[in-house]
Amino acid sequence: MKQGKSAQIKKFKKQKSLQKFQQKAKLSPFDYNDFAGFLRARFFLTKQHSYQKETFEVASFFLDDLIATMVQQNFSDFTSDKHVIVKLNEVMEAALVQSSDRDWRYFIVLMPVLYDIQAFIAKEASVSDRFSVQTTAFDPNFWRMIIRTVLAVNYFRFQGQDVAKVMSEGNAIDDLQFKFLNQNAEDDDFDLATIEEVYKGLAVTQPVLSGKTVEPKEEKLSPEAIDDEVAFGKRMVETFQKTAIKDVVSEQEVQMLLAFHKGLAEKYQVTHREWTNDLLTTFAKNDLMAYWQPEWDSLDGLGGEIARYVKFLDQKKAVDTVRLAALESSGLDHFVDILAVNTLLAQLSMQRVEALLQEPKRSEK
Repeated sequence: MKQGKSAQIKKFKKQKSLQKFQQKAKLSPFDYNDFAGFLRARFFLTKQHSYQKETFEVASFFLDDLIATMVQQNFSDFTSDKHVIVKLNEVMEAALVQSSDRDWRYFIVLMPVLYDIQAFIAKEASVSDRFSVQTTAFDPNFWRMIIRTVLAVNYFRFQGQDVAKVMSEGNAIDDLQFKFLNQNAEDDDFDLATIEEVYKGLAVTQPVLSGKTVEPKEEKLSPEAIDDEVAFGKRMVETFQKTAIKDVVSEQEVQMLLAFHKGLAEKYQVTHREWTNDLLTTFAKNDLMAYWQPEWDSLDGLGGEIARYVKFLDQKKAVDTVRLAALESSGLDHFVDILAVNTLLAQLSMQRVEALLQEPKRSEK
């Protein structure tokens, strides 16, 4: 489960001060959470105010995927504490191809900052004892082609088709990739109107989320009981926020957690005492967006706060039937992260997508 960004930043600052006293000759045992958290915190500190808010959030998601793919492709070397040489282009391409649960706008918004992300990883590698990178000069037309291909592949994925079979039986993916191309004299462009039309009405394939679907209880809670549950939720979430590390629990996270109390009481007729893993995952999958509107702020890692909050309730003896370890491994954190970003991406107007494509960075004043 990913830590919140504020916690990662505090950890990063501590690690940076300790590096002055560490010998470079010997690598410390590899810890993925420390490694990924360090890079995420560095990106947050150096890039947060550089990009438009939508672009920064999308870039943060991709960076997280990139780090995971980088370690996955070189797992034995990283865990053997060897100095790792990362083939960055291959890792970036794999991270894009494996993004099979994202709204199509994700890739369009990401395209203008792929070079910056490549440069960021290369810069971090240049001062790291743990890894270095091999890469080539950034070719925007090559990466536009990769993104168009990913969009074509995801189109068939979202239809439930076997992509390998589609590829073996003809040129449907290549044909669609070219259909998404709008050529001009200098660089290739995306034909956004065509992409939007092709994807119209097509639902994004959701991330895997374990658990059984639960139906609402037949016995209804009284209006007073629902009000009591909402009031209890406000007290507990406020306490959770106050007792956490400063600024770790954002107002957006507060509203998301309150949505669980209200929604599970109103629709599923249960109080916190009756929460179960299946109730939490069912509500997240089917109802969360009816009770909560995400915002473009610290989306990546947001879902991890749910299990952390339930653990807090457990420590307060306020939940009886939630299995914490199973909840943390259910995929709920990733599911909510992706659900939130896809919801916001789907709400972007075509004019806003075009604006982000042309001006991903904030103007300097």
